[in-house]
Amino acid sequence: MRFRRFVSSSKASAPPRIRDAVELRHFGWLLSREPPPACQPLAVSGTVPAGEDKDLVDRVADAYRLSYGQFKPSSSAWDENLFTLKIDVHNALLAGGGDAAAVLRHPAESTFFWGFDAIAKAPPGEIEPHELVIRRLNPSGDWRDLYSIWLVDALNSLAEAIGARRMIYPEMQPSDIGAHYADARTADQILDDIDNALGVEIVFPNPFPSELGLSTRRGIVGFRSVQAVYQAWRIAQIANHHANFKVLEIGAGLGRTAYFAYQLGVRNYTIVDIPLTNAAQGYFLGRTIGPSQVCLYGEDSAAQLRILPSTALSRIDEAYDLVVNVDSLTEMATEVAHDYWRFIREHSNALLSVNHEVNPLTVRSLYADARGVRATRFPYWMRRGYVEEFITWDTIK
Repeated sequence: MRFRRFVSSSKASAPPRIRDAVELRHFGWLLSREPPPACQPLAVSGTVPAGEDKDLVDRVADAYRLSYGQFKPSSSAWDENLFTLKIDVHNALLAGGGDAAAVLRHPAESTFFWGFDAIAKAPPGEIEPHELVIRRLNPSGDWRDLYSIWLVDALNSLAEAIGARRMIYPEMQPSDIGAHYADARTADQILDDIDNALGVEIVFPNPFPSELGLSTRRGIVGFRSVQAVYQAWRIAQIANHHANFKVLEIGAGLGRTAYFAYQLGVRNYTIVDIPLTNAAQGYFLGRTIGPSQVCLYGEDSAAQLRILPSTALSRIDEAYDLVVNVDSLTEMATEVAHDYWRFIREHSNALLSVNHEVNPLTVRSLYADARGVRATRFPYWMRRGYVEEFITWDTIK
């Protein structure tokens, strides 16, 4: 009803294309507030010189060969269907040299990032990842306008979550709300508010060509990046400036959360994922944070940002202050998720989870019957349909 009320109250001033967009009922459910009166501009990143990245490419390829040689696929779609879609990337990484460099530097030209980031070529019969959600809800119309609205909505949610902006109060007409609530602000203005609250200037790296997002002076801002800033803020909030706070993230996508956590001062960070995704993470973080700051699988390095395959879990004997999982546990094969839960209980006292509950397996089902476990559970600020859970227990099993 709130969404419908906004349409009637703002039709006179909204440009036609936005007026048409906000009348798309299903798209409205993605948003956490009333849409802005106009779209903000999108941009696509151009070719970025890779610089002297040959050593990094070779390191990533070496780590991939080693980790894949020890990998034992599960029944998960990540290990079966998606691996089949990415077989050319797999072969290129095994080959190394120029073949590996091509897929690492230009992910938009292959299915490499398909399933965990939007900089990817769609497989046959699929639509481009930027528009996937929009097209699913609204098959017609200009999906780019809607994507822009969704991105700005996420930026405003981030600002509200960290206290940089006041929460919108939906029980009043927009004309009756004070100027401090106004949503007609540019992406850079919202980011200025966020920077002031964080005490850090957030910069969005775009090391790959063809990344689509909001055009800002801090870089192109895509949907995954906005999510990652919030997740990194939550990690830093839990760390509370404790020296050498140790984080392990299971299923880290491209590694964007690790990147922003690094910017917020959380630098003892370990990623565990499948080998193909490890390769993407190693190259992305090597390009954005620096090759010397990243330790890849099989390397002897003092770097605190480590990237490991899931097969290395059995050899980890250290404890972590926090384990993080985003958009991952509920999409794993059941036996794999339970294995991870056992590992988490044995190596930490806390889990920060952000996951949907579409599939039969939920994060809550992992801990609901566990003795001595406490959990806070609430809607995730940044994306409707997701649940954020902070789960703790006193004794490492």
